[in-house]
Amino acid sequence: MGLTKKDRRISIWIGITIGVTLSSILFRYAIQDKNERTAMRPGSYDSNLTAIGGLPFPKIPSSVRKVIPRGLVLYFESNYSITSEQNFARTDCWVIESGGALRSERLFILAEVDPQDRATFYRASELYLTAEDRISLETLERELPSEKFRILGQNRKTSEYILQTKEFEPRLLKDLLEMLPRTYRSIRQARLYPWSPPN
Repeated sequence: MGLTKKDRRISIWIGITIGVTLSSILFRYAIQDKNERTAMRPGSYDSNLTAIGGLPFPKIPSSVRKVIPRGLVLYFESNYSITSEQNFARTDCWVIESGGALRSERLFILAEVDPQDRATFYRASELYLTAEDRISLETLERELPSEKFRILGQNRKTSEYILQTKEFEPRLLKDLLEMLPRTYRSIRQARLYPWSPPN
C-alpha cells in the first residue's frame, strides 16, 4: 500500500528536519574541532610554544592581548630589551605576526613589555634609517645587500628611509641597529619603527 500525498509530505518534512539537525550538529563539531586544533598549534596564544623553533613562552600579557587580540607568536625573549642600552630584568620581548587592515596583509609586530605590564610596540620587520648628508636613495640601495634588505620608501616628515629586513628575531634586530651605521658609511643612524594599532 502506497503513501498518501499527505503522508509523503510529512515524510519529506521529517527527513528535511533530521537532515538540517544532523548537518548543524556536524558543522558545530567541525568548527569546535578546528578551533581546538588552531588554539594548540605552535605560535597560537594558548599553545605556549613559539611558531619558530617551538620554544616555550609564558602567558601573553594583557597589555599585548588587548592591542593584538589574535596573533601568532614567532619569537619570545625573556629578560631582554632591544630599546634600552642595558637589558632590564623582567622586560620581555615578543615578535607577533598579526593580520593587517587588508585580509592578505601580514604585520610583524615587536612588543616590549616591562614589569608593570606596559607594552611598547614597533614594526619588527622594518627600521627607520637616517642617511648621511647628500646620500641618495640609489646610493643606499646599491650599498645594502638586496638579499637581506629592501628600502620601501621615505618618511616625508622625518626624511628617514624605511628599511625592510628579512630577519627580525629580537637579538638580530638589536645587532642590526648597532651594525648598520657601523658597517655602511651612508647610514648615520638606525632606529625601530614605532607602531600603533589602527583605530
